Amino acid sequence: MFNIIKMDLYKMFKMRSFYVVNIIAMVSVAIMLLFVVVDADKTDLKGSNATTVYEDKDQNVKLGVDVDDSQLLGTEQNVLTIYSSFMSSGFYLFFSVIFTMIFALSENKNGYIKNIGGQVRHRWQLFVSKLTAIFIYIFMFDLILLVVQSVIWFIAKGNFGAGSFSEYITFIISQFLLQYVFVTVCTAIAIITKSRVFSMTVAVCMSFGMGKLACMGIDAGIYKLLNREVSLEKYLITTKIGNMLPNMDMAQIRNIIVFAAVYFIVSVFVGIISVEKRDMV
Repeated sequence: MFNIIKMDLYKMFKMRSFYVVNIIAMVSVAIMLLFVVVDADKTDLKGSNATTVYEDKDQNVKLGVDVDDSQLLGTEQNVLTIYSSFMSSGFYLFFSVIFTMIFALSENKNGYIKNIGGQVRHRWQLFVSKLTAIFIYIFMFDLILLVVQSVIWFIAKGNFGAGSFSEYITFIISQFLLQYVFVTVCTAIAIITKSRVFSMTVAVCMSFGMGKLACMGIDAGIYKLLNREVSLEKYLITTKIGNMLPNMDMAQIRNIIVFAAVYFIVSVFVGIISVEKRDMV
């Protein structure tokens, strides 16, 4: 098992897309951060007149990656507040899922699965190994972007001003957990369908908020057929990521852990079943 994980990590670091996606993400976060800092400074000068502009955003379905700088109004701006805003925006989710979809099906053309599949005693180890490598990748990805944001913050503000880490540690860990679970779900879809195009399309659309539109359509259909109001959107991982705020109480943290655990267990179970039943010949 350990050797399989080492092989997956070796392949991951040898992939050109690993560096391309990371470089694009770092450049993008640097540019977006500069705009966010400038916008936040301007809105602070305008006072309370700016707050009404942001309050109506929650009434609409947001598509794409949008860093909501309204969270910065009335608060002491520092690296961790900016970092938290980027995590909630889905920015990290979007870039991390792009590479993981490429990585999840990278062996389809080179025959690795057929060669190694007959040599391991339990094929589920292939799937678990891949999830382990993806976990390490997401941890590194988030950490690298935190460093990039810290450097850009220092350039823009002249100080590192990290803020109180104890205030944000629970929030950051929860965001990381949901990000990893979302990628795990997408990886399971990729393994089951064996289609990079389909799995990439689904993953990107979901990270861009298209799942909310689908849920709204299903909700409307259920209401017309059964005359019953439901809200499926609240069961989406992307909804949890976007609505999460720092300083959560223990009940909210517990709900997030249970929510993530259900998605993770189901995804891993389905992924393992798919790998075990896959034709290796």
